[in-house]
Amino acid sequence: MVRFVKDQPDAYIYSSFGSRIFIGGFLLTLVFIYEAVSVYMYSEAASSLFLKMLPSSLAMIGKILAGIMFISAMFMPLIGMTTVISWLILKRTYKKLEKLGVNSRNSQTLLLLAKVVFIAAGLATYAPLFTMAEAMINGTIPITSLNYYQTTYMSLFFTLLGIGLFLTLISPIVQLYGRTKSRSLLFSGLLAFGVCSTIIYLGNGDWNISVFQLPESSEFRSSFATVMGTSAVCILIIFWTISRNAKSILKYQKLHFTMKLGE
Repeated sequence: MVRFVKDQPDAYIYSSFGSRIFIGGFLLTLVFIYEAVSVYMYSEAASSLFLKMLPSSLAMIGKILAGIMFISAMFMPLIGMTTVISWLILKRTYKKLEKLGVNSRNSQTLLLLAKVVFIAAGLATYAPLFTMAEAMINGTIPITSLNYYQTTYMSLFFTLLGIGLFLTLISPIVQLYGRTKSRSLLFSGLLAFGVCSTIIYLGNGDWNISVFQLPESSEFRSSFATVMGTSAVCILIIFWTISRNAKSILKYQKLHFTMKLGE
C-alpha cells in the first residue's frame, strides 16, 4: 500500500474532490428546482403582495418598485445562491487541492470570472434605482427606468446568468479533464453549453418581455419552469459525471496496484 500511495498520491485527493463537487452540484440543482416551482406557482401572489405593500400615491414609481421587488424575489436567488455555492464549496475545494499540491488555478480563474458576471447581473437589476431616486426628487416620471425594465432587463439578465452559469459548470470539468482525459467530461461540457445557451437564447427571445407582464404571463411561467427544471436535471448529471470520473482515479489505481501485487 505504501508503494501505491507513493506512486499515485493524487488518487485519494481527487476522490475527495469528487465527493465535494457532487455536494455542490446537488445544492445547485435544488436552487434551480426552487426557481422552477416558485416562479410557476407563486408569481401572481408575490406580484399582488408587492403592489399592496406600496402606497398608491407613488403611482408609476410604485409600479416599478413592485416590479423590482418581484424580480428580486423570483430571479435574484439564481444569482445569489449560485455564487454562494460556487464560492463556499467549489472554491474551497480548489483551495484544498492547492494545499495538497494539485494545481487548480485555471478552475479558480473561471469561478472568479463567473463571480464578476453574477455581480454584473446584480448591478443590471438595481442600477436604475438611482435614476428612479432622481425622478422622485424632481417629481417626474422615471421614463428611462420604465423603458429599461420593459425592453432590456430580461435579455441582459438571462444573458449574464447563462454566461456565469457556464463558467461555474465547466470549472470542475477543466480541473478534472487534465487528469483523466475522459470523453464523458467532454459530454458534460457540451451539456453545460447546451443548458446555458438555451437560457441565453430564451432570454433574448421568448423571455424578453416587460417585467411588469411576467406575473400574468402563463406562457412565461410554464416555459421558465420547464427550462429551470430541465436545467436542474442536467446540472445533476454534469456533477454526477464529474464526481464519478474523479472517484474512478482511485478505483483504477487500486486495480492497477492489485494487479502489480499478483505479478
